[in-house]
Amino acid sequence: MNTKKLLDGSVWRTVLLVIVVAAADVLLSVISVGLGMDSGSVPDPEHAGIEWARFGFAPLLAPVAAVALIWRHRFPKSVAALTAVLGALSFSGIAFFVALFLLAKRQLSWWVAVIVALSIGAEALLGMGPWGWDVALVGVVLLVAIAGWGAYRGQRARLRQSRLVSLKERAGRVEAERVADIETSKLAERHRIAREMHDTLAHRMSLVAVQAAALQVDAPDAETAEAATLIRETAHAALGELRDVLGVLRESGASHAALARTAPSGIEEIAGLVAEWRQAGLNVGYTPNPTLGNGIPDAPSRAAYRVVQEGMTNVARHAPEAAAAVTLERRSAESGGSVLHISVVNGTSGMGEPALGAGLGLIGLAERVQLLGGTVDHRPTESGFELRAVIPLQQQGKQEFTGDAL
Repeated sequence: MNTKKLLDGSVWRTVLLVIVVAAADVLLSVISVGLGMDSGSVPDPEHAGIEWARFGFAPLLAPVAAVALIWRHRFPKSVAALTAVLGALSFSGIAFFVALFLLAKRQLSWWVAVIVALSIGAEALLGMGPWGWDVALVGVVLLVAIAGWGAYRGQRARLRQSRLVSLKERAGRVEAERVADIETSKLAERHRIAREMHDTLAHRMSLVAVQAAALQVDAPDAETAEAATLIRETAHAALGELRDVLGVLRESGASHAALARTAPSGIEEIAGLVAEWRQAGLNVGYTPNPTLGNGIPDAPSRAAYRVVQEGMTNVARHAPEAAAAVTLERRSAESGGSVLHISVVNGTSGMGEPALGAGLGLIGLAERVQLLGGTVDHRPTESGFELRAVIPLQQQGKQEFTGDAL
């Protein structure tokens, strides 16, 4: 809702109300004085002298009661009492009718009866002439009718407001239940994915580890035994990481405590990752920088590790005989702060074969880096293939990415 428009509308409504009521009260006051002069209840100004001043000033007092309506919401009781007295002095009363209506509309209490009695008394003492019982009775009926109408309108407004609040509360409960149902569905889906991964991947990796152990025992030479040992250790490490990921999936939320159980993956571990791929037979060039990871938040550090991991996986799949190079540099950003530039480049090789799911890893990697406000670029080159990523070291994405992509 536009607050400025609301305030402007309220001010203009108040101005219009004051002008209309003031004009009506002045006109009613002039008519009352004129009728009083015709009936003799108002003395002739030529013979009355100073005593006629009260009747002459009555039309000037009439708009004062209308101006008092400016404070009708802040001081409803005081405004109603003031307009009752001014209405009797000015021989009008439109402003008092409005004030009485608004007072009863706000809350029908004993104050309404006090204001009605004050109005009747002021008219009897300060009015143009004494009232008879019949006129007083008509006045009481009229004022009670105005107060009753105001009370009815106020009760309707309060019931409407109460119904609106009730509907809002009901809508809030429905929304909360919907969100709870969605979270329950998400948790059930996470559990289903965890069960599927355990029943398939864990079984296959365990089988690889067992077969590698058997090959290590029965290896015909030391080179084969060393390769089997590497396969078995890699399979066991993969099983450990898989168990950690499954543990996160089974959590009701991806909390930092749950994510802390996952296998280490940051800039400091890139050197070990490269060493593992070298043991697996890849020709990888990488010069570690022990101070590069200092002061870098956990999310960009983990994303950098995943970039190198995905790049090395693609080299092993598509160009296992090609030379590769991994570089990480910290540079200043044009918009301020600093960014991390990561590149994995390799030459050509004819031994690679297409792998199931090829390309999905790059899509997930791009999503991860984009959530941090960075970019990922990959393309074939004249000498091979390159994977480049730029990751801001300050959080710039729309939402924080704390978990690992599966």
